[in-house]
Amino acid sequence: MFDFDNGFDLSTVQTTDAHVSLIGNGNKQLLVETGYQAGGPGVTIKRPKGSWDLNPYYHVKMDITNQGEHPAAIIFKVGDPADGMEAWQMEIRFDLEPGETKTVADDIATTPWRFAESFPLMGMRAAPGQAKTDLSAIDQVKITISYPDNKHKLVIDNIRATNPVRSVGTEGYLPFVDRFGQYKHADWPGKTLSVDDMRQQATEEERQLAAHPGPTYFNKFGGWKDGPRFEATGFFRAQKHEGVWWLVDPEGCLFWSHGVGCVGPDAAITGTTDRESYFEWLPPKDAVPYGSFYGKAYGASHGFYKGYGERDTYNFTASNLYKKYGENWRERDARVTHARLRSWGLNTLGVASDKALCESDMTPYTETVWVQDTKKIEASQGYWGKFHDVFDPSFRRQVKLALADRRRPGSDPWCIGFFIENELSWGAEGSLAIATLASPADQAAKQVFIEDLKAKYGTISALNAVWGTTHASWQALLETTATPDKARAWEDLQAFYAKIAEIYFSTVHEEMRSIAPRVMYLGCRLAWANSDIVLRTAAKYADVMSMNKYDYDVRDVGLPEGLDKPIVIGEFHFGALDRGSLHVGIREAFDQSQRGELYTRYVESALLNPYIVGTHWFQYGDQPPTGRGDGENYNVGLVDICDRPFFELTERVAELGQRMYQFRYDAAVKGAIIQPRKSARANAMQEDKDMHKRSN
Repeated sequence: MFDFDNGFDLSTVQTTDAHVSLIGNGNKQLLVETGYQAGGPGVTIKRPKGSWDLNPYYHVKMDITNQGEHPAAIIFKVGDPADGMEAWQMEIRFDLEPGETKTVADDIATTPWRFAESFPLMGMRAAPGQAKTDLSAIDQVKITISYPDNKHKLVIDNIRATNPVRSVGTEGYLPFVDRFGQYKHADWPGKTLSVDDMRQQATEEERQLAAHPGPTYFNKFGGWKDGPRFEATGFFRAQKHEGVWWLVDPEGCLFWSHGVGCVGPDAAITGTTDRESYFEWLPPKDAVPYGSFYGKAYGASHGFYKGYGERDTYNFTASNLYKKYGENWRERDARVTHARLRSWGLNTLGVASDKALCESDMTPYTETVWVQDTKKIEASQGYWGKFHDVFDPSFRRQVKLALADRRRPGSDPWCIGFFIENELSWGAEGSLAIATLASPADQAAKQVFIEDLKAKYGTISALNAVWGTTHASWQALLETTATPDKARAWEDLQAFYAKIAEIYFSTVHEEMRSIAPRVMYLGCRLAWANSDIVLRTAAKYADVMSMNKYDYDVRDVGLPEGLDKPIVIGEFHFGALDRGSLHVGIREAFDQSQRGELYTRYVESALLNPYIVGTHWFQYGDQPPTGRGDGENYNVGLVDICDRPFFELTERVAELGQRMYQFRYDAAVKGAIIQPRKSARANAMQEDKDMHKRSN
């Protein structure tokens, strides 16, 4: 595709905050020198004419060297697919240390083989035998650095399509999922082949859990009973000690939240409607007991089921637990789950964990509050949906209703705190104000914005002079959905964006404090692009900031200058394809062993960060190969779909749990804690398309 020899034309390289040149005498290479003003400085290298047909290939590979003085977090993207799932699928992210050279491979097909004829399999982020996009129309690659705070020098060479895919016939492929919900057409160590396998594994694991009950230094909450002691308030709280943030448990012991999210028997719920042929076994809906594991779902945020009304689902996790444990499967599974967490040195049930597990007073938990059925800012956009109109009366009302539905919210010592919502689409600074102006005249937020502008400017002509607009009246501004020049209106857009953030966080805080005055507010689990305005406003009201941070380490996660707040990582994971999974998830590992290695690296980096008070792996159980509602079918579990632990990972989790308190405390005492170089703005999980918008 590109080897940079034979008169390569540098004009085919588009730059963003970068300079390019060719180096070398015989074998030319592309030198990319980047700045750090843009969110994603780097290059787009385009084919001068036409496009390639990459259908015969599995990988696009690139040789790359970091000739700079600082580590680089790099995104390598093939093509320019439309927004949506394809945009995520056609990229890889990796770290490159100073002086390091790597050959990296971006998969452009979901498997090393392709169906010989069109054979679409629906409802999965990665489905077997499929191209990830239109591979006959690839005309560029893109290499960027994710939110750097230093200049970088990268040397790039030999970008090529390679590894020819095999052609496979479709006959006999369906069904491709076995009776346990596993991928049928592959074998791997530990694959469940019978119910006897499951029951034998359960017996052996119970012996192991009895022999390894967990860290002896844990108190009943999983706090550090042998460490420094503080006032016992009966609730969790945050406290700084020796210059480092910690949590303190209800008994006054230091607590670091070593957790996992979505703990419970619902990880492998998958849609069956219009996909019945995918499954080797689905019971009749009236069959006892297996028919009881059917359910109903409505719509989806993304993917195949987005436009559906009602659809059928089947819960393979619960079905397998019944096969494993029998009629009292819920009780036995709950007991084993708590014992596993303790044995693995985990002390927190993270986001969206099973209510019954949280109510058992055995493992501390986080409440997850979902604010639904509010009026939205109509022109706003976001991965999970539109943003709340926080000025509409429905917002406070629905916050109040959502909080009122909590269990013992003001008095439960096992509750670490409340996550209220998840991954809201705050967008780039000013974006929600622009969306407000682009919304209809009956939008409450728009009416408030215009009243603010009236109070500031007095007359519409005064506003027109600043904005460069020609609105005939305030009513005309209310009725139009046209938006002003962002640069000219920036001061007002920024101010109203800040007002939205202030109303959002203050309303949530007020309503939470009214029912749970002593329980910590853990924020809204920030992700994607988050401006300093959002971070500073959240910090005014949250006891602990929460971020979903998908990366290989978090040593540089911090906050804007002048802010000093604890941070909990709400989500991270690493996945591999060596145990029947079809998708690695957001961060890739080569195999299960490397998943464990990457876990250790990530959590150690968090323990060395003075702000971070916990990390929560996402998630407890593997997602089904046929995908959850929005199509995610990631290898992200600590346990597989048949409830068998990925021991290469869980052994590393347990090893870290055995030493985490002493590790962090010793680092603080010895001055080994790492001060982050970046703000959280530079560390939020970020889609390439958002970085592109910001850099332009």
